[in-house]
Amino acid sequence: MIVTRRERLNQGLLFFFFGVAVLALASRAPDLKHNLNVNNGTFGVLVSLGAIGAVIAFMVVGQLTHRIGVGPVLVVSAAFMYGPIAAIPHIHTPWIYVSMNILLGAGFNGYNIALHDQALKRQLLSGEKSIPKMHGIWSFGTLLSTVLSIAITSHVSLAWHIGPLMGLLWFGTMIAIFGLRPFLVKGAEGHGEEGPIKVRDTWSMLTTDRYIAIAYVCGVMVEFSTSDWVTLSSHQEIKASTTLSIVPYLTFMIGMTIGRLGYHKIQGKKSDTDWIRLTSRIGGGSFMAFLLLAKYFSTRNFGLAFICEILGFLIGGLGGSYFAGVLTQIASQRSSFPGGVVVAQIGFAIAVLTLFVKLVISWVAQATSITYGLMIPGTLMIALSFFTKLGPSRVTA
Repeated sequence: MIVTRRERLNQGLLFFFFGVAVLALASRAPDLKHNLNVNNGTFGVLVSLGAIGAVIAFMVVGQLTHRIGVGPVLVVSAAFMYGPIAAIPHIHTPWIYVSMNILLGAGFNGYNIALHDQALKRQLLSGEKSIPKMHGIWSFGTLLSTVLSIAITSHVSLAWHIGPLMGLLWFGTMIAIFGLRPFLVKGAEGHGEEGPIKVRDTWSMLTTDRYIAIAYVCGVMVEFSTSDWVTLSSHQEIKASTTLSIVPYLTFMIGMTIGRLGYHKIQGKKSDTDWIRLTSRIGGGSFMAFLLLAKYFSTRNFGLAFICEILGFLIGGLGGSYFAGVLTQIASQRSSFPGGVVVAQIGFAIAVLTLFVKLVISWVAQATSITYGLMIPGTLMIALSFFTKLGPSRVTA
């Protein structure tokens, strides 16, 4: 089957819009924390509880996409993603924020599952390895979102930044879904002999292959915790302005984008496991060392502190950029389940395990400092280098 230009364009747009939306709020964390009037520990807990929505999504969305098809799930989950993002800047009460964040977690992960279900099945039919490129387009969207935040944060309020942006993204997403309509995976009959993703199947990775689940958490926690804490770290730890505090996040996303788009160029020179072992140590070690140096210089020399902050997040992002793609492929090869089920299993395992890790980071950040809280994901990245029985991976993202 040949993938048409129309299909490739609209699928790319869905990944791009998704990337822009995902990090729109992350770069404005100081504004969100100010609105809620809470301390670092409480803010971290409030943000982390969005994982409850993710767990719900991973338990039910697989069934829905099997029964009614990808299209309706994309439309509904997009509403549950863009709507809460647009509403959150207007919220000043923690329990209302938690409720909205749970809805956002469900919408975000439901959309992610449906979008990858579509991409994986079309990739299987066409034989064209499009997932790595789609992940690169997603990363470009996150990069653009961060650049936009830097450009307008000092001039536009949080509500006027997020509200109109989400409206435009929702409208663009609906157009792209409509354009992709002839190619969308249909309901039950469109899945052939592949059954729906059942709850017991989704739970399987935590009960039968904890090794890959824990390795995955070690590999992605720097990425996940950075989106929660980077701007607050720069703003509070080294006293950067609200606008400048977004710059380390920009450099982190530049590192992630370069790594994801460029990993295939070095892949053949070593095995994936060897590259993971090497870059997890360099990335995790540099991430921790430069952030500690930034904290040390924060009261002595702002310029040096800011440079160290940038270098820490840049190298951390570059070092761990390809882990998710490689580990997903390894997990798929270790599993007897179809690729779509494996994606749901990984997502479910991540939602459960990272909730616990994020809560620990939150209270370490509150009891000590954000810098010391971020030592936890840095240590986990280094720990990934000791997972020597991951197995080979033939395709990376």
